[in-house]
Amino acid sequence: MANPASPPHPETGHATPPPAAQALLIGLAGVGLLTLAAWLLFRREPLVDHERPPAAMIQFSLDINTAGVAELSQLPGIGPALAERIIRHRHAHGSFRNIAAVAEVSGIGPVTLEQIRPFLRPLPPTPDQG
Repeated sequence: MANPASPPHPETGHATPPPAAQALLIGLAGVGLLTLAAWLLFRREPLVDHERPPAAMIQFSLDINTAGVAELSQLPGIGPALAERIIRHRHAHGSFRNIAAVAEVSGIGPVTLEQIRPFLRPLPPTPDQG
């Protein structure tokens, strides 16, 4: 036989759930709290490290033949002085034919070239390259 509805609460006017339903709700809430506590205790990584926020990884690419000092200075291993050298080389010798030609700039060796390569847009072939 079904439980009859309980009388409304005198202050709120809402019916209170039967004791069995109350026990079930308390049990489910307890299981949820225990699950949350276990997850917080046994997780492998911290949720947030407020002292050291994660490094922002911004992906960008630039055209080595048109980039200015501010853009070039954002490349790893390239500061304002080396960015100026790249631009002076570009003005003196013309546009870079390919990305490898950037190594002709004084101060850019194989290591620096490999560091900046992912950030450089592929250069279109020039008419003399066919």
